[in-house]
Amino acid sequence: MTKIFKRAAAGVMALAMCAGLSGCYSENNTWAVKSGDTTLPIGGYIYYLSSAYSEAAGKLGTEAEVLKSDVEGQNSSDWIKSRATDYLYSYCYVNDKFNELGLTLDEDDLDSVDYVTSNMWGYYKEPFEDMGIAESSFEEAYSVYNSKLTKLLHTMYGKGGELELSEDELHDHYIDSYVYYQYLYADLTITGDEGESAEMDEDEKSEVKEYLEDQAKLISDGRIDLDTASANYANFKGTQPTLGEPIAYAKDSLNDLFAEALEPLKDGEAAFVETATRYYIVQKLDIEEDFKALLEDESRLGSLLSDMRGKDFSQYTIDQGKSMDIQINQSAINSIKPSKVAKIMGKNGTSSGESSESESSSAE
Repeated sequence: MTKIFKRAAAGVMALAMCAGLSGCYSENNTWAVKSGDTTLPIGGYIYYLSSAYSEAAGKLGTEAEVLKSDVEGQNSSDWIKSRATDYLYSYCYVNDKFNELGLTLDEDDLDSVDYVTSNMWGYYKEPFEDMGIAESSFEEAYSVYNSKLTKLLHTMYGKGGELELSEDELHDHYIDSYVYYQYLYADLTITGDEGESAEMDEDEKSEVKEYLEDQAKLISDGRIDLDTASANYANFKGTQPTLGEPIAYAKDSLNDLFAEALEPLKDGEAAFVETATRYYIVQKLDIEEDFKALLEDESRLGSLLSDMRGKDFSQYTIDQGKSMDIQINQSAINSIKPSKVAKIMGKNGTSSGESSESESSSAE
């Protein structure tokens, strides 16, 4: 999936159910939902329930005890169960629509599914198995689902799709939300005769700063390009600077120093940027030209579609799933209580107070 909900890694690592689940696996309780020829094992629902618990914890903050709080005006336990059921609706719609449109997972998609499953399962195997999730259930509920979801989004919002975004819509979002630039940087270190590295003294830093500021001005004046500035610096210091490739980056995710430096620049102009360990030259490039290139690049275009409609499509798949004729195994999912998840993930949604991030299941 192009872009997805993220929450506490410690929480996901601790997703292990207590022994109270031992009575849940009668023949009638081995599956969670059926739609046509598609059946999701109960382990997939357990994964979704734990994801919903983690999502609730994220909304409440680390100080709140999840199951003693309200989420969006609703009792947290009810919200968590409802959210997990939303994932079931989305799962059914994604599979049904994927098949309806005749889409398939190609070799690259399947390799990606295997890679994601293998890496996450290798890390979380023990807690997942203790919780009652088989590797095959996790792969179906997470890796395969996300791969299909991404492909479906790109198809439905892409050219000829039933939710197609026009080129003007793509253009306006891209121009408004992204900046296209290139940079070079020089590390503020020198290498001694025996290969040892040492920090430049203040006089050397001042000399390098002045030189790169002059090079940035020459670029802005149109007298040299960034490649030439890189070669000039190599001749000046005897050390090759690092020259990055042109890159388009979301403005709201850009490093503050780069954002401030690039914002006032016109296309082709450059600015000097200073950090504690490096000096940069950043040059603003013509994003209109990059947009034309993006339209010819299936991967980049898909990423833009996900950026523009990921959240909307997540809710869309849930809403569409609710209108489908699907069979939810209520007795099976009722046997999996949020309180059991809380015992493992912690009252506030983290384990041992840790708070790093990992992936959970969603369309974002």
